[in-house]
Amino acid sequence: MGYETDIDRGIFDTYQFANRDLQEYLVIILAGFLVLESAVFLTIQPATGYETSLIDAVPQSFWYLFYIVLGGGILTLIAAAATGSGYWRHGLALIIANYAMYFFLPKARGYRFYGQGTADALRHFGDVKGILATGSLPGVWYPGEHVLMAQMTMLGVPLDAIPYLTALLFTTIQIVGIGVLVRTISGQSGSLAAGLAAGTPLIYTTFHLSNHPAMNSFMIVPVLLTLTELYRRSNDKEYFVLFLLIGVFVIYSHPMTTLFMVGLLLLTAVYSGVFSRLSLTRIRTLSPRLGVAFLPLLFAWLTKFGQTEQAIIQVVNSQDDATPAARELQQAGSVEFSTAQLAEKFITLYGSTAIYFTIAGLFTLVTIYWFLWRSQRYDWGLGTTHFTAGLAIAGTFLLGNLIVKGIIRANRYSLLFAAVVLALALIHSASEQYSGMTVVLAILLVTSGVLAAGAAYEPNNHMTYAEYDGTHYMATHYDQGVPIHAMDTSHKMQAFVLGKDSPRYYPADINLNNNIPRNLGYFSADVTASDTFGRSYVMTKTHDTEQHTASYYTDQQQEYLFRYGEDSLARFHNDPTANKVYTNGGFSGWSVSPDN
Repeated sequence: MGYETDIDRGIFDTYQFANRDLQEYLVIILAGFLVLESAVFLTIQPATGYETSLIDAVPQSFWYLFYIVLGGGILTLIAAAATGSGYWRHGLALIIANYAMYFFLPKARGYRFYGQGTADALRHFGDVKGILATGSLPGVWYPGEHVLMAQMTMLGVPLDAIPYLTALLFTTIQIVGIGVLVRTISGQSGSLAAGLAAGTPLIYTTFHLSNHPAMNSFMIVPVLLTLTELYRRSNDKEYFVLFLLIGVFVIYSHPMTTLFMVGLLLLTAVYSGVFSRLSLTRIRTLSPRLGVAFLPLLFAWLTKFGQTEQAIIQVVNSQDDATPAARELQQAGSVEFSTAQLAEKFITLYGSTAIYFTIAGLFTLVTIYWFLWRSQRYDWGLGTTHFTAGLAIAGTFLLGNLIVKGIIRANRYSLLFAAVVLALALIHSASEQYSGMTVVLAILLVTSGVLAAGAAYEPNNHMTYAEYDGTHYMATHYDQGVPIHAMDTSHKMQAFVLGKDSPRYYPADINLNNNIPRNLGYFSADVTASDTFGRSYVMTKTHDTEQHTASYYTDQQQEYLFRYGEDSLARFHNDPTANKVYTNGGFSGWSVSPDN
């Protein structure tokens, strides 16, 4: 017969107080901070001139309030996970509202677009313009996201707001998807809140803002795996139909995400079979046919396009080139940093990633120990198996000659499941009442959220109206067949200002490599613009001459990255072979020819 002492009663009362009152007070306080943050957001004025950093342009009070609400929201979710309360709803609402203002900062600051003239998003929005103008699909591999954006525009969302709304939408899907996935595979009390907390940081940093179909479509993966798990357990055809619908959307969104999806299904099927044999408890297994079934659909879709053959040829031909990892290493080695500078840059750019990988790596070791000497846990094994597979895939991308940009993008599979594993670690710590470990995980999660949000907005990565208007003028008035040279502007900008349906887009004459010679080619007194560029057009922008004022670069980086300054531009202005055909103060277009 049990009994209850005063001490037990006191612990119970304390728990209930922490469960209800403290979390309620925390939510009320954070809501107040969110209101203040909203007031500051509404006071943000459009930029009056060129600025190199959105972070510096926004009032510091906004950032203090933003990080307070972000960190407080994560703590609310962790508290809900530890106590099993329902305050995860309030924490999630605070975080999404907080991110909504964060994602719309470029719009509040009055930028034409967030993303410079070489950003992939420009080409994709050119496809959206083409859909709106013609009412037909563009001839590209992956129109899924383009169609979604076009439909949002048809429903009344301004096209200028679509980039920020879409980025927020897919980020929200990923956060909620991770929460539901962790709840599905774990089934423990508080697992939904733990998954939401682990999914809150912008783990892909800059790619949350890039509007790239490869990244946005990948943010649906947690939803796909959740449906897969529910179907495996119940064999319910409703889950299967939902999975097929989302899977077809993924096929039309990006071929690489489709391959990730197929690999994820096959690995889950293999893992479920192995676990069923090794575990004392038999479980339903997933048939590999579920993943293989998508391959004919993918093949039938992609073989319609000439780009498929061209991409395969490009990958094959790149085998003799330096690998992406080698090029990154070579570029990094060309600039000397002190130990303190290296540490600062690493923490700024990859601090959040390092935290997630470290926790996931340690938890993987714990999982191996449990599988060998204690008990097998399906959820732990599933998360760590996919995390390990993600590391192997990232290694293949970085060391092999595959088309991929950036360490974060190459590691998106492992980063996603690092978040899942982190949530599982948080659940285990809270359920076993390891208060010290729970506090450490909470601190690391909040730190990761702050670092990731701080790294997402890059300097010198926004487009002004002057640059847009100038590029539009040049793209509609130049003599087709004559190349256009510019720094940090490519054919993607041409697609953006014209739309992919424009007959003037093909051929895309803005020089692809953007390799403007240093000092605009003026290496001696007798050099003219025509000696350097021949018969061509040259675009110069404030972005090219003022971005060096940003404090994010060392002197050696400035020397490497920024090709010309005001002195070279003044000489270009007085060059008899360069004729200015357009200017608006922040952008100039030049026609270069010996005949000038």
